[in-house]
Amino acid sequence: MSDITVPSWRARQDNPGPNWRMLAVAGGLLGVVALAGAVAWGISRMGPRTIPLIEPDSRPLKIRPESPGGMIVPNQDQLVLEPPSVRRAAERSSGSNARLDLGPEAPALDQLRQQAAPPAAPLPPVQAPAPAMPSLAVPALPPPTLPAPILPAPVAPPPAAAVPAPAPVVVRPGLAPVANGRSLVQLAALTSEESARSEWERLQRRVPELAAFQPQVSRFDRGEGKPPLYRLRAGGLANAAAARSLCEAVRAKAAPCTPIGG
Repeated sequence: MSDITVPSWRARQDNPGPNWRMLAVAGGLLGVVALAGAVAWGISRMGPRTIPLIEPDSRPLKIRPESPGGMIVPNQDQLVLEPPSVRRAAERSSGSNARLDLGPEAPALDQLRQQAAPPAAPLPPVQAPAPAMPSLAVPALPPPTLPAPILPAPVAPPPAAAVPAPAPVVVRPGLAPVANGRSLVQLAALTSEESARSEWERLQRRVPELAAFQPQVSRFDRGEGKPPLYRLRAGGLANAAAARSLCEAVRAKAAPCTPIGG
């Protein structure tokens, strides 16, 4: 059998596949365009930005009506309920001719008499002279008696209220200071002399038994680094029993008291 040379050939495909190279190039171009847009947007955001300004509404919130009603009050310019001094000051400042009387109105006696008097008789008309006739004597009539006008009785001022006299302070026996008395009572210990004397005035108003005593304020040093104290005392009592009795009277008024000395 002889050798026969058969030419080689390939069948051509009818439906070739997609061109991946062209797709890759198109995708790359789209990515470059998107990246360029993102860069341009970022650069535009980095520029100067204006701050928004909030302004009020220019329209009116309320419009007053022409006739609101209730705004005109009768007699609003009259100071009827104010004191007389305020009304006179307002009249002087406004320059008004009206003035208030300085005192109560007094009765006009002359006008009352004129009103109580009878009306005058009208004058007779003038006539022609009549022929002379014999004159007759006519007795004169007494003038009419008018009742006296009734005048208001004067009002007497009310009597002044009597101011009660202050009640005298009654000191119990044995609680008054005596000559050469050595017993004392301590009423307080304060940080200043002024506070001690103010406390004495307060205690005198509160405890009547202290009215006969004189305050004794003495300084007491408590040591280094501590402020001194000022002791308020009352002395001159006869003995320790009198000091204890005085302290009982002071404690009865809810005030502190300590007897000192014998």
